[in-house]
Amino acid sequence: MPRLRRAPAGRRAGGRAGTAAHLRGGAGCRAAGAARRARGECTGPSWPPDLELARRTTGFRDQLRDLLMRAVEHGVGRADLEHLSRVHGRPEWACAGEVLEEYDQVTALADPGSYDPAWICTAAAGLLEGDESLRAVVHERVSFVGVDDAQELTASAARLLDVVRPKGVDSVLVGDPDAAVLGFRGAVPGAFLELGERWAGEAGPARETLGVRHGTSGAVGEVVDRVAQRIGLVGDARHRGPISGDEQGTGSVRITRSAAQEASLVARWLRHAHLVEGVPWQELSVIARSVQQQDAVRRALASGGVPVRVDRSSVPIGSDPAARPLLLALDIVTREAPGVGPGWSVDPEEALELLQSPLGGMDPVGLRRLRRSLRGAELAAGGLRRADDLVALRVNDPDLRSAAPADLPPELAPVARVGRLLDAGREAVVRGGSTPGRGEGSGQAVTGPDEILWALWSASGLAASWSRQAAGGGALGARADRDLDAVLVLFEAAESYAERLPGARPRSFLDSVRSAELAADTLVQGARRTEAVEVLTPHAAAGRRWRRVAVVGVQDGIWPDLRLRDTLLGAEALVSAVHGWPVAGPEAWRAAQAAVRADELRQFHVAVSRPTEGLLVTAVASTDDQPSGLLDLVEPGFRERPPAEVPPPMTLRGLVAELRRAAVRSHREGDRSTRDAAVGLLRRLAVEDVPGADPAAWWTLRETSSTAPVRPEGPVRVSPSRLQTFRDCELRWFLTSRGAETGEAFRAELGTLVHDIVAHTPDASVPELTAELDRRWDDLGLVEGWVSERAQQDARRMLERYADYVARARAAGRELVGSELDLSVLLGAADDQDRERGRDARLVGAVDRLERTSEGALVVADLKTGSTPVPKADVEQHAQLAAYQVAVTEGAFGELGSRSGGARLVQLGASGAVEQAQPPLGEADDPAQARRTIREAAAGMAGAGFTARDLERRCRRCPARFACPLQPEGASR
Repeated sequence: MPRLRRAPAGRRAGGRAGTAAHLRGGAGCRAAGAARRARGECTGPSWPPDLELARRTTGFRDQLRDLLMRAVEHGVGRADLEHLSRVHGRPEWACAGEVLEEYDQVTALADPGSYDPAWICTAAAGLLEGDESLRAVVHERVSFVGVDDAQELTASAARLLDVVRPKGVDSVLVGDPDAAVLGFRGAVPGAFLELGERWAGEAGPARETLGVRHGTSGAVGEVVDRVAQRIGLVGDARHRGPISGDEQGTGSVRITRSAAQEASLVARWLRHAHLVEGVPWQELSVIARSVQQQDAVRRALASGGVPVRVDRSSVPIGSDPAARPLLLALDIVTREAPGVGPGWSVDPEEALELLQSPLGGMDPVGLRRLRRSLRGAELAAGGLRRADDLVALRVNDPDLRSAAPADLPPELAPVARVGRLLDAGREAVVRGGSTPGRGEGSGQAVTGPDEILWALWSASGLAASWSRQAAGGGALGARADRDLDAVLVLFEAAESYAERLPGARPRSFLDSVRSAELAADTLVQGARRTEAVEVLTPHAAAGRRWRRVAVVGVQDGIWPDLRLRDTLLGAEALVSAVHGWPVAGPEAWRAAQAAVRADELRQFHVAVSRPTEGLLVTAVASTDDQPSGLLDLVEPGFRERPPAEVPPPMTLRGLVAELRRAAVRSHREGDRSTRDAAVGLLRRLAVEDVPGADPAAWWTLRETSSTAPVRPEGPVRVSPSRLQTFRDCELRWFLTSRGAETGEAFRAELGTLVHDIVAHTPDASVPELTAELDRRWDDLGLVEGWVSERAQQDARRMLERYADYVARARAAGRELVGSELDLSVLLGAADDQDRERGRDARLVGAVDRLERTSEGALVVADLKTGSTPVPKADVEQHAQLAAYQVAVTEGAFGELGSRSGGARLVQLGASGAVEQAQPPLGEADDPAQARRTIREAAAGMAGAGFTARDLERRCRRCPARFACPLQPEGASR
């Protein structure tokens, strides 16, 4: 159909189908919206009020796309949609009609000569139906019509076939309604049956029913039959019945207790098939219901020693991890240049994304080091800018980019590298005049997107490093191969765009790529691993066969997913309206439910019918997840068995673990023969240098690496804020003081922000404190949502409790002397006897608030933002407060005074009383006890051994429990 598109008078235009990524992926809809805004028509269609919030979501855009596709497939235009809207009370259809009309106009203007794939069949059929001479030319060239996979025909494709086929010409339509998987794209499984009836006329078509299934083992065939019987019949077509197969094969269900166990079970099943039974990797496959499940399964299989083929052909190029940083750089360098500076600028979010991408090459640890360094320098200079803002400022700094690499600190090298790369891209833009306002009718030369991307790519230096990695093989080489393939696809898309639309601005290409939701068409032949397992969806697996197939994640609510797909805009209801079927009411609802159920069953039918020998279907049974009812069709009695006990991975490391476990267990049970056999295999593996087999590498058999004290001599640094932790549990103090944290640092960051606010404005009112909190809230980098809102409410409550404490302190006659005051004081051992039990200690830290009573005594107030309060009975002996009092009496605050008036715990984050008081040390029964406690703690902190203590409930929140021999998490390691 090369000349079906209408051309202006005197000119013929070659027609072509637009790419699915550009036209069906949402770019057309966005282009229509952009055109409307450009004309000043910002309101667009008058959508019903109940869709107002939904219009901003991806789901709305997806349903709008499906509605438009169903409309064009059935030849329904704007006028028809408006009529059906009035008849059936669906005002959203009239709005969609307006979008459809503009979408078609924008597509025709933006890409002359192209058609949307869903529209081209309708357009071709319409043109042939209305032009007898053209239809005659086509009929002359058609002597036979054959259609394979005819169950996937859409209404528009069936209409085109109907008009293309000359009357009386031999035709063959081959299809299996049970195998239709494109119902969500408008496929009608029974359309080819109706087409055959029309073509055959009164005599009826010659029908051949394939009643025997070939190439499938008996066990798999039985599963397929049971699933097929649940699918409703289409027309008078019958399900394929008897099984023909010499091999019995296997078809089984396995239930595990977690998704991790499920992945481990499948990985072991695949490795057993390959290593023990000799099945090539490429003859094994895994089918998952959704793309999200696929990603999780791929990662789990790769970590389990299964080579996995990663197919990026289904990933939109704008979402590919390798291409996304280049597109972001293209976005930055093609924006309207600011009045001064390098001609480009980045915001904090963009700076962080570029630095952590392959273009910057900075890992999370390096980024954290950079942020802390910049933030520390900012606070030292008296500034209050956020760390992320400071990072963006350094990326934008032209002086940093011009500095010699040898003069840069290591943490700033990636920052300068990103800046130089953006400079290279901007130079290409300026050189070709591709700045905003030029191109697309300006008559000036414009640098194409491919040229700018090439400048960015050349400056990145990734070509050489990725090529070396790809040549090196292994997992890293495979990833480099995939990344290089993605970059090639991006360059091909940019070059194609520049050739198709000469003079178009690079930002138009950027918008097109980013809005695409389907993968770009490409001729790039990517690197392929032939010896690898494929992980596919049922749609991608249709029409292909493997010897063994695992169908994973068959959970209740996921497969089958019986939710109606078009509840907002009613794409399938539109099809019903076109055919005169019920659109609303119970009958329509039941029909929609039946259609969804049939689609889900067909997908499952396709999944379980892919293997020729063996089928494994898995699911998870836990408090959150339950197996799907579809599993009863695979193995009816599977629910009588308990969940599977997953053996160790079938890898060398898994074998070592299994042998070590067997050796220890059999030794304890007195089974010497089993023990000796396990030890003999371990010895053989150790000779082959298999990791973990040699007992010399077993942690429990190793000698202590060192018995030397942590600090053999000199004063021991003691932080008052960590002193109580040491007294509670020495092991927790030791591990956490050396970085043993869980990574859940949000609560600490929230407390730091509250401390910082009250330190800078210690006497501010509640409105002033909360205003400062709102101003600095973004410093935490939280994603907007209920979690952020809840945390902000907690922070406001802390500030309110702080203001309440300040008012109480003022009413009690205490005045503020200072906040965040540093202290450093040396406590020497008193005599030789004391030195035997303690060490010289240097108290080092800072006090949150230092107050003075009306009698001139100093009171230290420690602000606590944690949610766990200190018991009232423990406050009097609280080591941290006592250490602050000792520091006061030792003159830590110089001229401010050395007489202690006690200390206060100010509970900002916990409920209950805000203020808890510790009396002055001079009033205690043993005034010297606090000093002895500090010196004894100093001796313990400097020692070589640290004792773990069981603190019951408090241990469950300990960040060091994974290394604690008293806790299950640590004892099992």
